[in-house]
Amino acid sequence: MTLHHRQMAADPTPSLRQLDDLNACCVIYLRLWCDGPEGRAAVRRDLTNGLGPRRAGTAIEAFETVITLLSQHHQRKLMRHAVDCPCLGADEAAFAQFIATAATGEREEALWLAMDLIRPDMAMHLTAAASAFGLRIAQMLTLRIPPVLH
Repeated sequence: MTLHHRQMAADPTPSLRQLDDLNACCVIYLRLWCDGPEGRAAVRRDLTNGLGPRRAGTAIEAFETVITLLSQHHQRKLMRHAVDCPCLGADEAAFAQFIATAATGEREEALWLAMDLIRPDMAMHLTAAASAFGLRIAQMLTLRIPPVLH
């Protein structure tokens, strides 16, 4: 675990506003996706607006894989706040940190984080999907096309 990650894990993050754009985006998308069909449609629209249809398709597919693996093979169910809640839950922070770590190419670190979220035998699959999703979100943010939902 790098010093940066130890520090993040040790600090309480009570507010969604305290997260960087990548982490906040991950939390908002998680909340929306789990909220139902309208939330899923909003995520799809936002990604399409930010990335274009082809890249958005890749991001959506990867995110669907992440959510499916988490829901089918979780260590325990992730707790999350309501879509419009300004607070940040511990599970949401862990989810966002996992996606961000996977996106930066820190595969071993991401794999360790994945094993806290999912059965160890499925952690590699989850990490690969998280990396693909996180890279697309990072690309969207780097292009300075802000997410509509953020």
